Amino acid sequence: MFIKFTSKLDQAIALSIAAMLAMTVVVLSQQLTAPAHVALQTAAPAAQQA
Repeated sequence: MFIKFTSKLDQAIALSIAAMLAMTVVVLSQQLTAPAHVALQTAAPAAQQA
């Protein structure tokens, strides 16, 4: 069940994936806790540029 990371490359890959997952959780939690008007204010300039 558990994978043994023997090489430094395997350890770096696992650390990179863990960091990406952690950042995804942080950003998602910030988006969920942001008030609606803040989300609309930050989305409006981005929509105008597109």
